[in-house]
Amino acid sequence: MIKEERLRRIMHHLKEKGFMTVNEISEVLGISKVTVRRDLRLLESQGLIERKRGGAFLKNFQLDYPFFFKLEEAKEAKKLVAKEAVKLLRNGQVVAMSGGSTVFYAARSLDSSPVNDLTIITNSITTAWAIINLRKHFKLIHSGGTVRENSFECVGGQTHKFFENISVDVFLMGVDGVDIESGITFYDFEEATVAREISSSAKKVIVLADSSKIGNVAPFKVMDVGGISALIVEKLDNEIKKNLENLGIEVIIANAERGEEKR
Repeated sequence: MIKEERLRRIMHHLKEKGFMTVNEISEVLGISKVTVRRDLRLLESQGLIERKRGGAFLKNFQLDYPFFFKLEEAKEAKKLVAKEAVKLLRNGQVVAMSGGSTVFYAARSLDSSPVNDLTIITNSITTAWAIINLRKHFKLIHSGGTVRENSFECVGGQTHKFFENISVDVFLMGVDGVDIESGITFYDFEEATVAREISSSAKKVIVLADSSKIGNVAPFKVMDVGGISALIVEKLDNEIKKNLENLGIEVIIANAERGEEKR
């Protein structure tokens, strides 16, 4: 069992039971106690669990909330970020778009942008739905695959096979965590794997994140933060902004008053 799958299953069981001992985790997953302890140390270092009394319990873990719940969270911030994202697109580009509420708002923002000629590729049903319902007409290609219940993103073998031989100009990626040390992270293992595959073949990776995602660390890493081309966020600590820019990342702060970026 690969590490990412072990971590995903540990988090799943802890969400269900609240607290589990090292022995219980070892038996349920069929792995050694040494491996369990090593995985728990990693999860604890990311602030996801707390180890206690020979076991572990969840600590401030964000549940996999349904998409339509997330759509209302930090709504205005997400719309600001979305509007800035579409300003970076140009006619004739092939653009991959992930799932997630901020990317959904970016898709809807295309109607008010000057761009009218894009090929849009996505594994997300909600993103595809947003594109279909625009007044403009873009070429839309959906990967297909197995639909995840809460996020409406498609994952699995068919999805991976689809993205194997596809290169894109831009990847607009919604995320669960952005951290200089831990990188770009997701709460779902399969979604992270798809995002990693798309990122590897994208000329430019643009992360769309409201400020609650900054400094947050989810269990499954997509890439190092230095691997992204740009980050769009509605507000950001100056020190973090400077550190990101030192890594060569373009940081765009959405301006709530004028809708223009501050660089």
